[in-house]
Amino acid sequence: MRAESSTPATNETVVAAYDRLAAPYDLLIAPLEAKTRRRAIEGLQLEPGETVLEIGCGPGHALRVLSRHTSPDGHVIGLDASPNMLARARSRVERSMATDRIDPLNRIDLLLGDARSLPLPDGSVDVVFIEDTLELFSSDGISTVVAECARVLGREGKLGVVTMERSGMEGDPFVRLYEWLFDRVPGYERVGCRPIYARRAIEDGGFTIERQERHRRGYVWPVEILIARHD
Repeated sequence: MRAESSTPATNETVVAAYDRLAAPYDLLIAPLEAKTRRRAIEGLQLEPGETVLEIGCGPGHALRVLSRHTSPDGHVIGLDASPNMLARARSRVERSMATDRIDPLNRIDLLLGDARSLPLPDGSVDVVFIEDTLELFSSDGISTVVAECARVLGREGKLGVVTMERSGMEGDPFVRLYEWLFDRVPGYERVGCRPIYARRAIEDGGFTIERQERHRRGYVWPVEILIARHD
């Protein structure tokens, strides 16, 4: 078994795959992520008025939750590299704005962009949330994304990550199956997603991990919630 998985597909190929899979992902995969998503957002201990950036917002399932946790006067920014994912997120936000008259949403902006070069100024956000996205990049790409998070957060900014942590899970049957599929099934690498050494990358990027929890979605899919603060 390899010491660490790598992503043979380019990031552009991965983005194109998720752009095609936007609808089934929205309907089938995103709901499976709901429990760990809520747990991670709770762990961030968001405060009223904070600005939160979600990297890889996908079809937008977390945006409304983030908005509620930062109301009133909060600002939520959803960024994704897939136009079709972002279109679904925009529709979800617009529907929420039309129906949520009692608890109106804070300001929510949606941006099309690359997490390796965030279109935001230094120190412009209080919190970054990344769910099932960091593992879509190569090892070098992960380091770049973490560095960009540190840049837009500034000192004492909070980072919340939900990912497939590989450390300590190298022998896990799900992890081994994932890597077997990556190696042996033609075209599977286009989904990009695979277990990574997330804790190591986050700490190497100048963050201190304050909280970590390991969960299994559907009793088989291992993910880790990491809450960190920029030193």
